[in-house]
Parts: sequence; structure tokens; C-alpha cells
Amino acid sequence: MPATLHHQSPTRKAVEVTVPASEVSAAFNEVVAKIAPKVRIPGFRPGKAPRPVLMQKYAREIQSDVAQQLVEKHFMKAAQETGAMPISHPSLEKLDLKEGTDAVFRAQFDVAPEVPVPDYKSMVLTKKKRAIDEATVLENLEGLRQRAVKHLPVENGTVATGLVATCDIRVKPQGLKAQTYHDQALEIDGTRPFDAELLGLKIDEKKSFSLTHPLNDTNTVLAGKTLAYEVQVKDLRRKEVPVLSDDFAKDMGAFENLEALKAAVAKDLEEAAERDALARLHTTMLDMLLDAAPFEVPRSMVGLQLDDYCQEFAQHVSRQGLDPKKVNWQAYRQYRLNDAERAVRSGYLLQTIGNVEAIEVPEADIDAELRTFMAENHIQQPFEAFKAEMERRGNATEIKGRLRTDRIFDRLLTTAQVTEELLDQAAFEALVELERKREAGIPVNRFDAGGLEGGDLEGQEGGEPVAVASTDHVHGPDCDHDHETEAEAEAKPKARKKAPAKK
Repeated sequence: MPATLHHQSPTRKAVEVTVPASEVSAAFNEVVAKIAPKVRIPGFRPGKAPRPVLMQKYAREIQSDVAQQLVEKHFMKAAQETGAMPISHPSLEKLDLKEGTDAVFRAQFDVAPEVPVPDYKSMVLTKKKRAIDEATVLENLEGLRQRAVKHLPVENGTVATGLVATCDIRVKPQGLKAQTYHDQALEIDGTRPFDAELLGLKIDEKKSFSLTHPLNDTNTVLAGKTLAYEVQVKDLRRKEVPVLSDDFAKDMGAFENLEALKAAVAKDLEEAAERDALARLHTTMLDMLLDAAPFEVPRSMVGLQLDDYCQEFAQHVSRQGLDPKKVNWQAYRQYRLNDAERAVRSGYLLQTIGNVEAIEVPEADIDAELRTFMAENHIQQPFEAFKAEMERRGNATEIKGRLRTDRIFDRLLTTAQVTEELLDQAAFEALVELERKREAGIPVNRFDAGGLEGGDLEGQEGGEPVAVASTDHVHGPDCDHDHETEAEAEAKPKARKKAPAKK
């Protein structure tokens, strides 16, 4: 059957197929025979309406079904015969279909990109790691101490600086409606005007007073306005902060003394700093490799990645008690477009490097990962049944991709020249803030937004966003399934003990 391949882009192709008239007529006869018993036409018994009447009344439906039947039958085979391997459902670009004549259809589809292999064996990298000094350890110990604070009742007491007062507060701003706030816990600071008004009050006692907000108040709605308050004290508590001592260490766990607790905290901080530095190093490596190997990614794969982002964000919104239907999903997809493209490019690039290096994940390693997960989550299900469920849900493939990603990064680091740089607290916080701005798309240098000297880059606005439409993904009968799932799993390094997420 004649078929011609058209190259629209490195990852977008179209195949044009000619179907003989005899097969077209047979398809029309088959479709008409299927719908005849199902339709009701006035004046005819079910299944007895003449064929010309059916063809006239249901012409659009019949033609649509015939086209779908012919495309499903010939598309994949025609694409493969022309040397292409589709990774997305076909999208009809052209259709010439009439009973009794040859039919011609042209269908667009995506193919996997040809990924250039960058020089990944001569990278020069700096591993930026937070330095864990005595001050950092003491800061975290203080955090443990503050989290162990006890709030003890104050019997027959009065509001005083340092106590925690639980109050019902009614506030009436000048020119605005009154609002009531119940069970507001306030740690009393006598230097604040509001807190100062409460000093000396007893439990269940009420007080009314007014305060005027300054003209330069950060809340512009209330700036310069007078607010009338009615406050009732409902409870008073004093904070009991434990002393850093051997007894405190024993209360925190199986520690013999305070020095043992400090050593454990220092060890945890060092391990966390190492994980953070390694993840940052992986990101740097990916950035360098992606810059060195530009290639186009299939828009259907980008659409799938955006679908994943939207699903995750919808779950996050639901957990916050909000309605996902109220989200502007077109704007959100545009906001995450660059992330999705980078994730897909990263997955394909890592997969290519892994193939060049012949990196594989033995089945035994996947089993070990699953057993560890079962043990950590106290899953009593038989292992074989649990593994079968993970495979059915696609989680086993995700785990395989994640483990392969770990091995690929390990291999890259063996050939890279890595210098470690220890950052103090100020330098580390500056680095994190810089990364935050980069991730949020906030320009940090004048050239980042292509702005002119003196321009307010954060206020610049780009063109009208165009949403990327989602395209369903299909695999041909001989298609390597790994090119989607492992590529997605290899897009970002993940924690080794992360719970397998249902895809």
C-alpha cells in the first residue's frame, strides 16, 4: 500500500497513505451494517431502513467511523514501513474519503529525538557544600530545645510579658466592618501597643480600647486608621524551655549525654549537607550537558510532563482545601512549560548516556529496593504479590529508572574533575536565594531578561503565552517502552527511599 513520509521537524513527522477503493467500499459496508440495527428512522422498522437513507442521514458519523477504522488499520504499519517509529497517537492532517474511490489520509505523529552525545568525560565541576560548624550544630540544638517547650497553665495570674495568652478578639477598623477572631494565641511582648493594653488582665476579663495605626503602616488598608478592639482573655500559659543537659539528651532518644546528642545532630547535618550538595552537583552537570547537546523534544512528551505537573498541583490544591477547577490551568501549563521541556530533554539525554555506557539495573536491585520499601512501611503483603501490583501500576519501571539515574550520575562523576567548596551560612543562604530567583524566573543580572541599562527587569513582560496541548502517548508493537517511562524517571534525581507514587 503506497505510503510517503513527510519530515516536518526532527521529532514531528507525517505519513501519507493511499487506501484502495475496494477496501474503502468494504469499510463503508461494514460500518453501515453495524449501525443499521441501532438507529431509528421514522417509517422503517429497526434494521430495515434502505442503505441510501442511512448514508444520507448519518453521513458524518459513517465517514468518521470509516476514517477511524482505516487509520487504525494502516497508520502504524505505514509509518514503520517508511522507517519511522511513532511515540504518539496520530493526528489527521488531511483526509480524502469517498466511497468507491481510493482514500488518502495524512497523519502527523511524534518520534523520539536523535540525541547528540556531548563530551561528558571531561567536565570540570565545583561541588558547593554547606559547612557544618559548631554554631550550626548549636543552632539546630536550640531548634530541638524550642520544639520541646512545654506550655504550663498559670493559675490566678495576670497577663505579663513572656506569657502566652489565648484571647477572643473583636476588631472594628474605622470605616470597615467588625471582625471576630477566636482562640488567638499571643506571646505577650509589652513593647507592642496592642500587647501593652492587655498587661494586667486576668482570665475571663474583658477590655475595650482603641489604637491608631501609623501612616507608614505596611498594611496600607489600615494605615492612619483607628481600630476599636474588644479583647477577652481565655487562657494564660507560661513557657517552660528545657535546659540543654544530659537529661534533655536522654529525653530526645537513646543518647547517653548531651555530647552524644550533639554528635548525632552533627552527623545528620553532615549527611543532609552532602545530599544537598550532590543533588546540586547533579543539576549543574545536567545544565552543562544540556547546553552542550541541544536537541528538539517531542511536544507530546512535553504535554505528558505538563499533565503530570498539573495532576500533582491539583492534588496539592485539594489538600489545601481549595477547588482545582478554579485554577487557571492554561496559565499554569505555560508557567511550567520550561520545566517540562527541561525534564523531557534531561530524561532523553540521561538515557542516551546510559545506553552509551551500557548501564543496566539488575532485577535483583529492583527487588531489594521493593523489599526495603516494604520493611520501612511495614507492609505485610507477600513480596511476589506486592511486586506484581507495583509492576501493574508502573511503579517498578519508575524505580528502575530512578536506580539507573543514580548509576548514570555515579558514572559521570567518576570521569569529572570535581572541586569541593565549603560555604559558610551567609554564602550558602545567598546561593539558595540565587537559585530560588532563577527557579522563579526572576532576573538576577541585567542581561538575564535582555533588558537595557537602567531597566526594571522584574517588571518586564513577555508576549502572550501559548499553552501546549496535551497529546496521548502510544507505543508501537516493537517500540522500546523504556524511552518514555525511564526517560521520565531519569529527568530528575530522586530520593532513593521515596515511596513509589501511583502514576
